Amino acid sequence: MGFMDKLLRKTVRPNEGSQEAPQRVTPVDAVPSQAGERDGLPDKWYVPQDSSSDRFIGATGLPTLRLIPYRDAGGEHVLRLCEDGTGLLVGPTDRRLSRAGIYVSQLRGEAHHQAECRAGNFYPGEPVRLVREPENPYDRNAVAVYDATGKHMAAYINKQKARTLAKLIDSGAEIEAISIRGTRSGLACDQVAILAASPEVLRHVLSPRSANAPRPAHERDRPPD
Repeated sequence: MGFMDKLLRKTVRPNEGSQEAPQRVTPVDAVPSQAGERDGLPDKWYVPQDSSSDRFIGATGLPTLRLIPYRDAGGEHVLRLCEDGTGLLVGPTDRRLSRAGIYVSQLRGEAHHQAECRAGNFYPGEPVRLVREPENPYDRNAVAVYDATGKHMAAYINKQKARTLAKLIDSGAEIEAISIRGTRSGLACDQVAILAASPEVLRHVLSPRSANAPRPAHERDRPPD
């Protein structure tokens, strides 16, 4: 059972070659399938941009963020970052994420690897492999993303994030990654996004939110279950 399935309390039971929509994830009708922007959601649902550069770093040094299940307007299941203390969402392009050791990237070039994207398992929560390509003729900082088997390549980290991740990987830092947008093996996969971090940080953001934590901002208008 994958991470997303556990989060949804086994409400996702895919048949072969299909994805069954869970019943308890709130769809947000205004959200297009874009992993790198605020997806058209109201600003009040997001952590504001302010001068607190260390806002996402807790007293223990770990991020004050967790990943939560989310469904976009097309019914696609994704994972999004949510602030522990406020329930506000965090945009994947928020520059403060890197200070907390979190790197989110919407991949580039999936159209050139459609067969491999379809063959690999890039469902949200599934581990992916980051592979450096220092000899890549187009970008010496290139970082390719493969599924957990290492057989199927989805695409490349975008150049801005690749520059940072390449330095970390080349320095010997241990970096792991998961998909936060994508599909299971056998399904069309037009867009993949990943989250990379150290193993400790990745375990932390994947851990459950506290039972006393505020509800995620986009769910607050919904009546309690």
